[in-house]
Amino acid sequence: MTTSKSQIKFGFDFTSVPDLVACIQKLTDWGYSYACIPLVHAKLTPDASNLDRSALVSRADVILQAETWNRVVVKLSPHLDLDSEDAVARDRDAELFRQEVSYASYLNVSAIMFRLPLDGCMPNLARLVNVALHDNVFVNFYVQVPMCSGSGANENGISSDNNGCGATDTWKLWSAFSAACDYHRSVCLALELSVDLPDEQELDRWLGEPIKAVIAPTSIFLTNKMGFPVLSRPHQTFVNKLFDLDACIFISGESNQNMKPYFEYLSYIHDNNKSDKLYSYSYAYEDLLQVPLQPLINNLDNNVYAVFEQDPIKYQQYEKAITRALTDKVKSSSTEVLTVCVVGAGRGPLVNASLKASDNSKVAIKVYAIEKNENALHVLNYNNDNYWHNLVTVVCADMRTWKFEEKCDILVSELLGSFGDNELSPECLDGAQKFLKEDGVCIPSSYTSYLSPLQSQTLFSNMKMFKSNTPMDNLHENAEQIYVVNMRNMYIISPAQPLFTFDHPRCDLERNNNRYTTLTFDIKQDCILHGFAGYFNAVLYKDVNISIEPSTFSTGMFSWYPAYIPIKSSITLKKDEQLKVHFWRLSDTSKVWYEWSISKPNSMPVHNPNARSYSMQLH
Repeated sequence: MTTSKSQIKFGFDFTSVPDLVACIQKLTDWGYSYACIPLVHAKLTPDASNLDRSALVSRADVILQAETWNRVVVKLSPHLDLDSEDAVARDRDAELFRQEVSYASYLNVSAIMFRLPLDGCMPNLARLVNVALHDNVFVNFYVQVPMCSGSGANENGISSDNNGCGATDTWKLWSAFSAACDYHRSVCLALELSVDLPDEQELDRWLGEPIKAVIAPTSIFLTNKMGFPVLSRPHQTFVNKLFDLDACIFISGESNQNMKPYFEYLSYIHDNNKSDKLYSYSYAYEDLLQVPLQPLINNLDNNVYAVFEQDPIKYQQYEKAITRALTDKVKSSSTEVLTVCVVGAGRGPLVNASLKASDNSKVAIKVYAIEKNENALHVLNYNNDNYWHNLVTVVCADMRTWKFEEKCDILVSELLGSFGDNELSPECLDGAQKFLKEDGVCIPSSYTSYLSPLQSQTLFSNMKMFKSNTPMDNLHENAEQIYVVNMRNMYIISPAQPLFTFDHPRCDLERNNNRYTTLTFDIKQDCILHGFAGYFNAVLYKDVNISIEPSTFSTGMFSWYPAYIPIKSSITLKKDEQLKVHFWRLSDTSKVWYEWSISKPNSMPVHNPNARSYSMQLH
């Protein structure tokens, strides 16, 4: 289902709050959900030595109900200079910072927002944020960073242009601050949109940051012929991508004007977001790390089968491939009835595809359905009795060990994982190849894994916390595990390159399926490496493919999310550098595993040596 308007996160950024209750009521009238308000009235001057409680938004805790604060972002005092050269002023502001954060935490606000200093001086600010995160477990910080189009930044990201900032400049400042906070998952980005947007590469790089709020000043909107606010095409495109990240869009402007048209316009472009409609089914799984399935040793449950069977594209492509293979095979075969063997049949979707292909091609077939999961056999037998007219021979067996008396013309399987071979399709099909005639056809006939370097602080943070509440616990294990994830909050640093290819059937069955490949990626702009995205492209038969690799993606197919291959520590990459990664696929008698390392621009230890953290079990 698609996201309803009630689920869209919109808010208004109030510059002042003379009457808090009236402001909240105004938000309701406009149709907004969230308020961004200053925590302290302007009358609190920098000379104050203690936090004046009377200046705290009219004693906010007794005005609003406690649950209302879950929809409020508070802004810290803008005058706080936490890295002042004046030690007295610095210490005074540090104490005010502590008190404001403490009070905001007490209110249980949605988040605490502050502006990032654009002069690049922020070590004490970073220290105080780290202390606050340690002392207040449930605090979330939104760091407001302007996204300006400009140039003239030095290597530290400090700009000398008239605006005092630039797209690349402020990204560098944010990146440095985020690193100083150890990429804490509670330190998020509030990105302030600019009238002039930077180029597409720089915009995409922002999408790899943990954007939780977006400040959209009314000044970036145009006015159409009817007098209503609209955005330029580039702004529309970028805002739609921000919707995909589930970021809250805060309109910033004069609160005495009617803001409802802005909300209505943003709702309109959201409802016409094709990406949102395409991926709405997986809304709850965005950027959620999952351990890949191991169907060879673990039987899939009924729900997993049901989800996979709903894919509208995969089985259409399989049906097309089997139809073409039957048509070609019957021309060269001396028999009128061809044998199709479906291995890893599950609940029977590929059996359905085979029978439909038989009708399409007018070629008679005999079908075998091989499935080791005895629970799924109940569905196979039921389908055979009620829908397949008992034309299918159902067998409960491991495809690698079953003694097949009759060889088949076409061997069909769907054993692919997100990274192609990571669910042991090569080993399974090698064992099943004994079913196949010498001139037999395998569907799929080949598949290739692909790798792309990516920047995603969100995925990196989620990885560190995957199996514990402390980032340092199980770091080896977490960073040496391959994950499956519906990636949204990420930036692909360089296009995907092919890694490992497997062909079926193959003539050298005595060899193992071990591989080693080195890939080199060109870096187009400064960025942070947080790991790699893994994909696959499979040739089912001749020119019939299924793919999750971005450049050849099978639109509408959702059976596979990409793989995330992490690294233990992030790496800063510079424009015009090269990134060289080494990848191994290794095996022994009981398991298969990957190892990976980086040798350029800096060396990194080998991940997962000898399968110490992660492997795919053969038995």
